[in-house]
Amino acid sequence: MDDLKMRRPVWWLGLAVALSVAVTACTTPADSPEPKDPMAAAVAPEVAKSPSDPREYKTITLENGLDVLLVSDPSAEKSAAALSVGVGSMFNPRDFQGLAHYLEHMLSMGTEKFPEPDEYDAFLSENGGMNNAYTSLLITNYMFEVKSSAYQEGLDRFSDFFKAPLLNPEYSDKEKNAVNAEWLMRKDSDYIALWTLGRELHGEHPSNTFAVGNLETLGDKPDATTHATMLRFYDQYYSANIMKAVLLSNRSIDELATMAETYFSAIENKAIEAPEVTAEMDLGEAAGKLVHFVPKEDQRQLQIEFLIDNNGDQFRSKPNEYLGYIIGSEMPNTPASVFKQLGWASSLGVSSSPDYFGNYGVFDITIELTEEGMKHREAMTDIVLGFIEKLRLDGVDDRYADEFATSMNNQFQFLEKIGDFSYVSQLAASLQVYPANHVIDAPYTFDGFNQAAVDDVLAQLTPERMRVWYISQDEPGDETLQYYGGRYSIEPLTVGSPEERLATLDEFGLAMPALNTLLPESFELKHASAAPERIIDDAGFEVWLQGSELYREQPKGFTQIYFNSGARQEDPSAAVMLSLWTDLYQLGQAQLFNEAVVAGMTPSVSATNGLQMTVSGFTDKQPKLIAQAVAALDIDFSEAELAQATDRYVRGIQNRKFEYPFRQAFPMSRRITRTGNYSDDALLAAAAEVDAAGLKAFIQRELSASRVRVYMFGNYSEADGQALKTTLEDLLSVRDTDVYVRSDVYEPQPERKLVYQDDVPGENLAMLYMMPSTRTDFAARASAQVLSEHFHDRVFNQLRTEEQLGYAVFGIATQLGEHPMMGFLVQTPVMNPAEMYQRFDAFRLEYKAVLDDVTEAEFASLKEGILSNLTEPPKNLAAEAGPFISDWSREKYDFDSKARLIAAVQDVTLAEAKAFYAETMLADDSQLLLVQLRGEAFAESPYAEVDGGEVVTDIAAFHEAMPVQPK
Repeated sequence: MDDLKMRRPVWWLGLAVALSVAVTACTTPADSPEPKDPMAAAVAPEVAKSPSDPREYKTITLENGLDVLLVSDPSAEKSAAALSVGVGSMFNPRDFQGLAHYLEHMLSMGTEKFPEPDEYDAFLSENGGMNNAYTSLLITNYMFEVKSSAYQEGLDRFSDFFKAPLLNPEYSDKEKNAVNAEWLMRKDSDYIALWTLGRELHGEHPSNTFAVGNLETLGDKPDATTHATMLRFYDQYYSANIMKAVLLSNRSIDELATMAETYFSAIENKAIEAPEVTAEMDLGEAAGKLVHFVPKEDQRQLQIEFLIDNNGDQFRSKPNEYLGYIIGSEMPNTPASVFKQLGWASSLGVSSSPDYFGNYGVFDITIELTEEGMKHREAMTDIVLGFIEKLRLDGVDDRYADEFATSMNNQFQFLEKIGDFSYVSQLAASLQVYPANHVIDAPYTFDGFNQAAVDDVLAQLTPERMRVWYISQDEPGDETLQYYGGRYSIEPLTVGSPEERLATLDEFGLAMPALNTLLPESFELKHASAAPERIIDDAGFEVWLQGSELYREQPKGFTQIYFNSGARQEDPSAAVMLSLWTDLYQLGQAQLFNEAVVAGMTPSVSATNGLQMTVSGFTDKQPKLIAQAVAALDIDFSEAELAQATDRYVRGIQNRKFEYPFRQAFPMSRRITRTGNYSDDALLAAAAEVDAAGLKAFIQRELSASRVRVYMFGNYSEADGQALKTTLEDLLSVRDTDVYVRSDVYEPQPERKLVYQDDVPGENLAMLYMMPSTRTDFAARASAQVLSEHFHDRVFNQLRTEEQLGYAVFGIATQLGEHPMMGFLVQTPVMNPAEMYQRFDAFRLEYKAVLDDVTEAEFASLKEGILSNLTEPPKNLAAEAGPFISDWSREKYDFDSKARLIAAVQDVTLAEAKAFYAETMLADDSQLLLVQLRGEAFAESPYAEVDGGEVVTDIAAFHEAMPVQPK
């Protein structure tokens, strides 16, 4: 399972947080081991990479059998590494479910060379780093990132996990509690419950395992202790010859080879056989089932799931994906299109994984149902099976091979970078699956249509290998899972004969998909100025143009069209209608959007202060796509379609409370502190009043009265901007407003303490405790940034590792509009609201003592780490555009916010950072924003009382009176 403890700069839950990464010299620490001869390592075949990828790759095999992929990227400001072990939860001992995951936790709790359990985290926090680990069914994967000047020190610590971990009994119980807290946090998740129930149907197959573990399964047994069993598991499986490592840095390949040899060659090679899942699954028991599942959330879903044999070795011909391309198409007369036209479904998706259960995979068709669709689930199942039967009888041919190949080749030809931390993790996992020389191109390789491979998969898409899932709150369910929520019942599956299914298919006129018309035909490059320029500024209409500085050879661009209005600020009904408009529009444009995605473009629409349309990707066919997309904004819909959209909206509002409580806390704080947001009750009441005439009139007003703001970033010319203006003017009414509406943001006031409290489903308590600064200057922001990693590390180590208050425990530095703020976020199963509030209150003072001991040298290192994050070149076009789009949306037309923050971080002193902490977190007139979300385990415990606290019960009323930040 994903280990939240390691997600340092990745967990801001949607808030705009400035993250780190630095330009540092590539020095070798004085105490580094003498490098060994990298030529001692065996060299593997050349790695196939994208033509647009400037990085250098090389794979080597160390003398101990460890395969290492080396990635040299001269532009990288940080360095990263990952190591995967070819063993996961499917290899848990039956008596110790969750053991592989528990070992993942224990591995970082000190090594022989670095015995302190918090040393690794502290080192990373002081050097602009982050780390993570996860345990899947088949592998365990560890990764970290750090500023480049500290890379060898990081590798020294990281590699020691696999050479000499202490696995100290002293922390055994604490990490059992951490695993248990993780289970408690996830136990009410419908997704994990469904995943677990599906595997329980596998009987004795190893995939039927309790992957996370808890205090019960990880407790000592009469004939074996957990600690001793864990040590045996480590000794049995953690062998160099089933490990795969990735090293990425700005160092040369030869330097990286030396580092790999120096730090990883001492990992013991136990010459074990790579663990494989060979047990046969009893398909008579695992398949042929109709499963009724009663979720906690209000869902309506039909899943048609096929168990297929592992065909991962056919990644070059991709039979699963080719069939999914056809079955999941949104083109006219396909199942997805017909179901939507009938009003039975809002979406149909196809996914597959060849090795999901080791020697078995899945081919899954998931359909989101309307209330009407609930009445036709049997017919929908027969239609899908009939469509597959038609494919089997008529034969699947190569008619889609060209566009399928072109789509993937275009993606690979112009493959964009992702963050180095994610990249090394992805590569380390892929090395366990693909040949090393195809670890990058495997997802994009298509050698051509393979009739035999496609026919083999088709032959397995039969009722004998199928499970059908009916998921809704109206299902019969008298059985419960042992470790997760949700009720269920299972019965034998009955479906019509092939002849009956084909007859059903004919009745609804299903046909093969049409071919794609949006694939790019030209990759012409256009080079606008890399400085933002407003090229059109008319009444009610403006267009900004900016060329890429770093990715000028990418024929891609990012266009945002913002139909801005103030309607959302006026009342909750506008917020509801914007959401309904967005939903109905996206449903109606599913075919167009799906075709665009296949062609390498990503269109999306979201409701903010008006409607925001974004199109990114290849620019060749963007004008055609945008013209069609904008023309469709004036939607036509029936009363039945509106009722279905309203139902989806209402269920979405109601289901928000079933999200992990700690993930609800920040969105809740945003609703309180930003206008245009409303309480759930207000939104639900407004939704009940919406009618078709009112929504149509609202859409007409928005399209005619909103201000159109456009930002074009990337492969565009000024002529493209003028052409887009002409397109929009031809399709939309003339507008004359110069008003640009932005939400107001709460202006923190000395001594004012805002409190929000609510009860949520599930057992745990979530608490967000944030203290905003009264300052808005960049020096204050810089202080918060530099302290952020250090503060989080100390919070995590004390409250999570030592005190075991919960699995999700964070120390946070972020922004409330222009004001920096610091504080805490937790989801805890062990403390009630009053206790948790008191603990946070106490830790504020404890951290002051820790901060007082920080030396100038340590502070300089913290600064260097933050600067490495801030000055790291963006990995792709979207990342490059991000800071400019952020400033543009806030009307900061100097476009210098990031540069000013970098300069402030460079200048900030330790004394200033200490003063900022004192005035923000410790002063008598400090401000507070407290969100308490009380789970069922604490229903009888009162909310924390805050001296002078102001409980916000009416969000709209609070917004009317709240002081707001200047714009």
